[in-house]
Amino acid sequence: MSRVNVAVAVADEAQSRIYEVAAACRALGLAHTSTLATVGVLTGSMESNELAKLFGVPGVVAVEVEDGIRPGITGTVQ
Repeated sequence: MSRVNVAVAVADEAQSRIYEVAAACRALGLAHTSTLATVGVLTGSMESNELAKLFGVPGVVAVEVEDGIRPGITGTVQ
């Protein structure tokens, strides 16, 4: 098992109860770190083998896993 950072998207129609959705996700093992209520996103981390459980939470429409790749700086310095 490995812990991964995730962003959980909440459906537009569930954004008025985003804090309830967050509580349900925490109950399933999400280590919730922030709530971006204006865009309907929860962030945190969870065991990778447990991620599918989040789709059972009413209002969750997507779960994105951080891939660990950091963008580099491109271009030239003058």
